[in-house]
Amino acid sequence: MLSEETINRIAAGEVVERPVNVVKELVENAIDAGATAITCEIREGGKKMIRVTDNGCGIEKSQIKLAFLRHATSKIRDDKDLTRLVSLGFRGEALSSIAAVSQVEMITKTRGSLTGIRATNQLLNGFSEDTPVQLDLEEIGAPDGTSVVVRNLFYNVPVRAGFLKQPQTEAGYITDLIERQALSHPDISFHYRVDGREKLHTTGNGDLRELLYRIYGREISKKVLPVDVTEGKYSLKGFIGRPEISRTTRSFEIFFVNGRMLRSNTLSRALEAGYRTDLMQHRFPFAVLHLTLPPSEVDVNVHPAKMEVRFSETEAVYKFIDEKVHGTLHSNELIPEETLESGAEERQRKKQEMEAAQKELQSAPRYEPFEKARVADRKNGAKESVLTQDIPAAQQLTGFYEPAAKGPSRAQEPFRIELEDFVFEDKRMREADRHDREPAPKGAFVQVNLFENTDFSAKEEPKVLLEKNLPDFRIIGQVFETYWLIQYENKLLVIDQHAAHEKVNFERLMKRLENGKLKGTGSQMLAPASVVNLTGREEGAYLAHKDVFASMGYEIEHLGGNSYAIRAVPMELYGNDASELFTETLGEILEEKMTGTPQAVIAKIASMSCKAAVKGNTILSVKEAEALIEELLGLENPYHCPHGRPTMIVFSQADMDKKFKRIVT
Repeated sequence: MLSEETINRIAAGEVVERPVNVVKELVENAIDAGATAITCEIREGGKKMIRVTDNGCGIEKSQIKLAFLRHATSKIRDDKDLTRLVSLGFRGEALSSIAAVSQVEMITKTRGSLTGIRATNQLLNGFSEDTPVQLDLEEIGAPDGTSVVVRNLFYNVPVRAGFLKQPQTEAGYITDLIERQALSHPDISFHYRVDGREKLHTTGNGDLRELLYRIYGREISKKVLPVDVTEGKYSLKGFIGRPEISRTTRSFEIFFVNGRMLRSNTLSRALEAGYRTDLMQHRFPFAVLHLTLPPSEVDVNVHPAKMEVRFSETEAVYKFIDEKVHGTLHSNELIPEETLESGAEERQRKKQEMEAAQKELQSAPRYEPFEKARVADRKNGAKESVLTQDIPAAQQLTGFYEPAAKGPSRAQEPFRIELEDFVFEDKRMREADRHDREPAPKGAFVQVNLFENTDFSAKEEPKVLLEKNLPDFRIIGQVFETYWLIQYENKLLVIDQHAAHEKVNFERLMKRLENGKLKGTGSQMLAPASVVNLTGREEGAYLAHKDVFASMGYEIEHLGGNSYAIRAVPMELYGNDASELFTETLGEILEEKMTGTPQAVIAKIASMSCKAAVKGNTILSVKEAEALIEELLGLENPYHCPHGRPTMIVFSQADMDKKFKRIVT
């Protein structure tokens, strides 16, 4: 039992709102118990039944009743342990909260015990989450680990049950959770079933890329870039998506800190900053990233569901992720590779891939963690384990064995395990044995190798956009007065002349801004000057960013009152309406509501570059195109315009051969 002082610091008044909360707490308990295999099964979206089984360390008989008391935990001793947390849970509220609103059955056995313990909660006549849970305990044959079945969630709280959504929707929340838990610990085998159907089964071999393939499909797994960097006390591992697989929401920005699944504005902003101008506006990257840092620098006690954290050195974490993501992106060539598939062909291909993946999932050998001891005994030629001794054959396929004399429990008859659960594979069992691990010593920070089989090395693919390749570029011509076709080896490069020129203009302006070259450099004088009258707010925005405008190449003179004369503009913007561009820029600065930073001005440079760039439907000569392409190749990041649109795409000869049936697939 935690002290009152500690309880006051960590108590969240945790309330089980929906089935996904139950699954999260039980799965995290299994991870904390050192499990290498976790099974989760739900019925009717988790409202009727949730079962979570693990092969972890189990709970001692003397500790079971204590485990169901509020603020009783094995994971911390006092509030000092909050600064060196190595577990996912620490508040001691989950089991008591779950047992207060459902019928719970737990079977648990520690590795040194001959028999396990079965615990069921007594039905509550009334409802109060503060009422201590009353348990019935009995000895039972069981394998090592813990199995928890939660039935009839909110049977005694009909008001809360009324807020639950349709079973399919609730199951969707749980599916998303299990997928992310699998990504958080690729070294653990997760087996997940919904209403008797397989949804996910991972090997637990530590291959994060394989997990991406299983969960998100082949298309995503082919378009991610590995991240594997360590700098001082920070380590970042995982995968980030190429810009072409961006999303309209942040729901695919998946972060784990020291193995904990969470949300973080700091991490999201740092990730997005790392993409710079490689993403279109209102698009967000795909990423699965594991950040490791000392536990003393992370405060996880800031959110009831432990889904948010505070960093003691926020700026350092932000800078680390921003720089490493940007460095990873720009060590790769980011030209989107397109196909000539029609929409119908693409849908058919994806359907076939999904069917093949489902077939692979159904036929994959597997084992249930709670059956591991019994099967190991059989394979070794030993006598039947305690789990099956003297048990009628008809009852040996139950998840929980209950002697017939006892009759059904008050928490309903034990859930029967389906026969197809019991398909086993020696190799995977041996792998699970090899990966068995005890929980870390109290207070120690041990970074387990979660990614034993993950290959984080970048794929070495020959780059197209290199200056040395320029002599081998064969310009075929311009189509639709907008796109330039260029052949290089067995690839067809298609360049959007407007996006390319826009990018060149943007980089010129940015370089001058970064180098701090003041007025006169790269400027074009206006004759006559353009006079503009500013509102009070516009004038304030200009004065706040006066040096930035000068750096860009503007020469602006105050004529008195609210009148200003624009005498010179950046060379790249010459030919556009100077006063209109200037006031538009000030308007965007005001909308951004930023102070003390040129970020809003930099964002506006993108729009100005767009206005000054050569338009589509404009005929360029071959020499003009050659000059534009040569300058584009000299840029650090030539792949996307300032708005995030691609400047070029590439088609392969093989794709064309398929289209013309030279290659039959």
